Amino acid sequence: MSYFSGLSSLIIIFTILNSYSFAQWTQTSSGINRGDIRSVAVNGNEVFAGTNLYGVFKSTDNGTSWNQTSLNNRTVYSVAAIGQKIYAGTSLYGLYVSTDNGNTWTQSSINSQIVSAILVSGTNIFAGTSSGIYVSTNEGASWNPTSLNNREVYSLNQSGSTLFAGTSGFGVYVSSDNGASWTQTSFNNRDVFSLASSGSHIYAGTNNNGIYYSSNNGQNWTQTAFNSSVIYSMTSSGQYIYAGTNSGLYRADQSQTNFTIYSLNDQQVRCMNINGNSIFAGLPDGLKYSSNSGTNWLQCELHNASVFSFLSHSNVLFAGTGGYGVYKSTNAGATWLQTTLDNRNVSCIAVGGSSVYAGTDNGVYISSNSGATWNQSAFDNEVIYSLAIEGNTIYAGGGYAFHLSTNGGTNWSQTSFQEICLALVLSGNRLYAGTYNGVFYTTNGAATWEQTSLNGQSVRTLLVNGNTLIAGTDFSGVYVSTNSGTNWTHTSLDTVSIYSLALEGNHICAGTYEYGVFVSHDNGQNWISRNEGMGNQSIGALMISGGYLYSGTEANAVWKRNMSQIIGIKQISSEIPASFSLGQNYPNPFNPSTTIGFEVPSAGIVQLRVFDILGKEQSILVSQKLQRGTYEVIFDGSRLNSGVYFYTVDFNGENGIYRKDSKKLVLSK
Repeated sequence: MSYFSGLSSLIIIFTILNSYSFAQWTQTSSGINRGDIRSVAVNGNEVFAGTNLYGVFKSTDNGTSWNQTSLNNRTVYSVAAIGQKIYAGTSLYGLYVSTDNGNTWTQSSINSQIVSAILVSGTNIFAGTSSGIYVSTNEGASWNPTSLNNREVYSLNQSGSTLFAGTSGFGVYVSSDNGASWTQTSFNNRDVFSLASSGSHIYAGTNNNGIYYSSNNGQNWTQTAFNSSVIYSMTSSGQYIYAGTNSGLYRADQSQTNFTIYSLNDQQVRCMNINGNSIFAGLPDGLKYSSNSGTNWLQCELHNASVFSFLSHSNVLFAGTGGYGVYKSTNAGATWLQTTLDNRNVSCIAVGGSSVYAGTDNGVYISSNSGATWNQSAFDNEVIYSLAIEGNTIYAGGGYAFHLSTNGGTNWSQTSFQEICLALVLSGNRLYAGTYNGVFYTTNGAATWEQTSLNGQSVRTLLVNGNTLIAGTDFSGVYVSTNSGTNWTHTSLDTVSIYSLALEGNHICAGTYEYGVFVSHDNGQNWISRNEGMGNQSIGALMISGGYLYSGTEANAVWKRNMSQIIGIKQISSEIPASFSLGQNYPNPFNPSTTIGFEVPSAGIVQLRVFDILGKEQSILVSQKLQRGTYEVIFDGSRLNSGVYFYTVDFNGENGIYRKDSKKLVLSK
């Protein structure tokens, strides 16, 4: 009996409740909100934050939630927003312009300089760069150098019709003709990181020499009593001048020059934007927001932390981050709290008995109360890349040598194994180590080691499943061994760097450098990119817990996705089809989702794709080896426009049978 002869038949169909390409990752990392913020701009309710290394983030709700823009791999020293146009000054890659409010970006003709400052003056836009000041008179479409073309410019400001430029080592320059010509002022021998103006006063923030001011348009300058700090940023608001420094946020009345500490004590305030009572302050560890002029502060949810490691233990998720220690979540990643281990790079986390162990850039830390408190073990002052635990024995791969503890981490001893262990995994009586020189193993508690035949690769991550060993390498993708490491097969995912691996059944998930997550359903023979909604990010950690795949990214915190969306069809029907068949989707027309069914009479590779009327591929719903049976897939067209589409299935059976069929579906919104 055919599945398509009647939907009321007793055939058991296991439906995939997902949409493959349109089912997406979601960022569920509220609380992991760190990141080095270098610039900030406010445009109504929209806030743009320039970060160190990871481009521009955007908030459309006054800083409550954030998304990384497509300019995602640059250090952004300056940001300016005017209407729908956003300007971003980067390190060594010049100036980028967005004409659609930050959704897409185009590199300008200023394309190789450091752009530290951007100033909008009427119809002119000025860019302070490592090779002087450039000006655009057509909203950034083209740029021309000004006469100040032999100084590195850190800061720009305008007071009335006069422009001021703060330079590297040569103080302040001034222009009274809209940037056509520039004159060096008497303040001529300092790094000027920031400038601000208020009334008749011009303020200049320097590198380690505090704040200077001029009351006669820059002709003469006087150093204030605030004379020994780094002044990263300055701005005026209301009756006050604010200064972001290497030791907090300072403030002075505009009629005075006496700066006193105001808020954010002992913190580096790299940039700020003030609008009325609202203040955004960019710090090396994130973006902070105050709605009451700096009296109280909230950490913005700018998810810009790198996640290197995961652990799931007793309904608690742990995430090891770069520079911000260990976070924990008790609600499947919906929210995260930073633990007291809050200032370390945490490359690995493992559990042994009731204790949690964290391998950091300063040795091994131990928590016996689910991360509430941490104690540093005697194994300190060394970078720890990997941990493995067997009973009371703890194995630790360090940056200089391999150590072990036989009493739960109280005492440690160095072994003779000198390889740098980037990954460790236990299987029976074997301990495998991924190193810069391939995979090694020991069967006697690390007393002696043997090298496997995978011996010419840097192996960053390892997984084991019975006799199957999976290795993720630098630049050469994934290797698989089905005989405990004796022989290795290079999979088809063979040209990328693999930072992390996760396994469920026969489904291998691989986290890559700059290419996101790939999944194989056939032990590595074929791979599918599964980055819908997350993009091609660098994935430092993967973990499967509670039916979800968690992805720890580089500088974009934690994302998660239902495993049913990742692995696709889990089971087949209870009856064996007599022949290949592709059913008509139902309902049809549909909005926004519809069900597609198909039958395969023998094992083989199945690819199910959706095309638009011009033949452009819109979605890959299935691309994997399937056993014979009956299947359903739910296709979600919510991202597509109304219209006619076609779905096509290609079946390559192991018995040599090839079948292909297509049908029309109609999306009506």
